[in-house]
This record gives sequence, structure tokens and C-alpha cells, in this order.
Amino acid sequence: MNEIALIELLGNIHRKIMKRIACYSEEAGLSMTEGIVLWRIHKHGTSRVSDISGQLGLPPSTLTGILDRLVAGGWLSREDDPDDRRAVVMKSTPKLVEFTKNSMRASAKNLERSFRALEPDLLERLVDDLRSVLACLEENEESGH
Repeated sequence: MNEIALIELLGNIHRKIMKRIACYSEEAGLSMTEGIVLWRIHKHGTSRVSDISGQLGLPPSTLTGILDRLVAGGWLSREDDPDDRRAVVMKSTPKLVEFTKNSMRASAKNLERSFRALEPDLLERLVDDLRSVLACLEENEESGH
């Protein structure tokens, strides 16, 4: 098996997909990184800054600047963590909820057109197989390897 080829293939697929949906962030005046941060926070609801940094692989100093811009733009609110007075959590605002709803609808249509050539059962199998790959990687991650 060629794991490096798999990594390269997944990376290329990721770049192609991100390129197709980047326009929605750009139309809203957001960078792709800001769009990714917003999506992650929206998807998880309330998020600690340290969790976002770790999950996205962004240095805390870089993330802080991004979050400051997103709060100033009305996309996020910054609040004290009710479980830890020393920590801060980021929350979606109504502006982000509306943007996510609209951009998800447009992205889904865009990607549906892109994947139209694939048989529906092939796409379902591919999603199942990729979930298995992710589970394998997460299992390895948890065992420290």
C-alpha cells in the first residue's frame, strides 16, 4: 500500500474542494482561514480558544488576531468560559448563523454539480471508506503512535 500517495490524493482533493467554496468566504470579505475558523466554531457551538488552536493547527498568537477581527466584524462573540474563569469561549452570532446557512446551501449546490458524474452509491461508499480511514487515524492518535 502507498500511504504517501493516499495523503497526496486527499490533499489534492481538499485543495480542489476548498477552491470551489472559497468564494463564499471571499464574498463576505473573509479570508479562507477566517472562514475555516468560523465554520469550526459554528459547527461546535461554543469553543475554547485553546481547542480551536489545537484542532486547526494555528498558533495561538495567529488565532488571536483572527478572532479579534471576527469579533470586530460581528461574526463572533467572546465570553468568559462558565466552567473555567481563566478561559475564554467563542460563540456564533446571528450574523454567522445566517451566513453559514446561506453559504452551506450554495456550497452544497456547487459541490453537487461537481460530483454529478459520480454514481450515488459510489459517493456513499467513498464517504463510508473515508470515515473508516479517519477512525483508523484517530485510533492511532489516541494510542500515542
